[in-house]
Amino acid sequence: MAGLAAANLLGRDGRRVLLLEAHDVPGGYAHTFEMRGFRFCAQVHYIFGCGEGGTVDTFLREIGVREEVPFVRLDPEGFDHVVVAGDRVRIPNGLLTFQSRLIRRYPQWRTPIIRYFEAVEAVARELDDDRELPSSWNPLVLASAALRFPNLLRHQRHTLADVYDKIAMPPHLRAVLAGQSGDYLLPPEEVSFILHVALVSGYDRGAYYPRKHFGHFVATIAEAFTRLPGCEMKLGTTVSRIHLADGRVAAIETAAGERYTAERYVSNMDPARTWEMIGRQHVSRAEWNSTRYEYSCATFTMYMGVQGIDLRDHGFGSHNVWHYPHSDIGRMYKDQLHRHDLSDPWLFMSTPSLHTDEPGICPPGHQILELCTACDYQYMAELRERDRRAYNVEKKKIRDRILEIVERDYVPKLREHLTMRVTGSPATNARYCRAPKGNSYGAALTPANVTLARKPVQTSLGNLYLANATAGMPSVSGAIGAGVKLAREMRNA
Repeated sequence: MAGLAAANLLGRDGRRVLLLEAHDVPGGYAHTFEMRGFRFCAQVHYIFGCGEGGTVDTFLREIGVREEVPFVRLDPEGFDHVVVAGDRVRIPNGLLTFQSRLIRRYPQWRTPIIRYFEAVEAVARELDDDRELPSSWNPLVLASAALRFPNLLRHQRHTLADVYDKIAMPPHLRAVLAGQSGDYLLPPEEVSFILHVALVSGYDRGAYYPRKHFGHFVATIAEAFTRLPGCEMKLGTTVSRIHLADGRVAAIETAAGERYTAERYVSNMDPARTWEMIGRQHVSRAEWNSTRYEYSCATFTMYMGVQGIDLRDHGFGSHNVWHYPHSDIGRMYKDQLHRHDLSDPWLFMSTPSLHTDEPGICPPGHQILELCTACDYQYMAELRERDRRAYNVEKKKIRDRILEIVERDYVPKLREHLTMRVTGSPATNARYCRAPKGNSYGAALTPANVTLARKPVQTSLGNLYLANATAGMPSVSGAIGAGVKLAREMRNA
């Protein structure tokens, strides 16, 4: 989405832009695939930045398609439902509303609740207008930054758990307030507190779903680009080599042997993959070292078609449901990622067919239920490579266990009503979306990686630029924002 956003804006400036997409559809994780009348979005379920003045809203207006892509706002009284050991808490829009709701429900924990929301709001205020943020925390700006961004400086190395510890947050509320952990795929002990705040405050302004679904959302943006004079998109075209001359990119070559030249090049690939393709000897030490990051973890995902029941009768609707079997989220991540034990996983459950009444993503009389959870890429990829039969058996084991949990706690006899079931593992993510190690959000969203350096950049090669979830921020809004920022920088270059 970062490359697609940048291509649109550069094309509207009158530039000739060629966009090469390795997949047979654009959109990355936001792309939609079709099977037997069902249309599933690969990984995206809800987004922020779609309200007036938000990143997505502003971008769509700039390329002239905002009216073609209306959004539905998920239930503002509870766009996410967090269920911890059977205790369901609705997350509403409005941080003060959420704070008051929690105090009424858990009056014995009034003090840590207030202190948590004070910390979140303080960081959110400083993040609110990133145009004012310095380009780096160098000694020349530290003095003024200490006055303008005291909370960002204070928390730049803190995890969410660090903040919890300082305010003595009780275990149950730790889980509730980190209930959207799947949106960054890290437990409180590892996730950057600043990133946690960015996500919480982003969705606090509204959680949205495209009224005509994600397939239409991406297709409309892609069509806006291909309508521009001199602009073209080639699907199913994999870049395999980057040729250099005189310290600059001279051409790129595809797997089919096609060669393309341009004045400037934008890589929407993972930055580490881009540098590996160029070769370490051509990259500055700082740039090479900047890509020695760990990736965010991958997911095990299930896409299902349901008939004969209404999922609204079972606690689903214009919201998502987060299931946690107990309050120790850190232990769940260790069980799932390190012990490869998905016998009692956390689950994210979404019902896109209930987010809008627009038809088109499933046959009449059906509904869609999508589930995902954290899963280790290395384990699944090695198993698939070593023994395909054992890999399929493991996928089925995990799938069946998840369905048992959903039937036990949410939808009795769900399997009797399934008319479509597709399962994707981390290996599937790597295969279809070219995500290194099946990662979901680029570099892991730890304090070490969530810095001011996480932005679209012009490289030392001069005519090569980087923009994606790592050279920028994750999420649809984050990726589009990265593309928009890069296009603006290139306009002024």
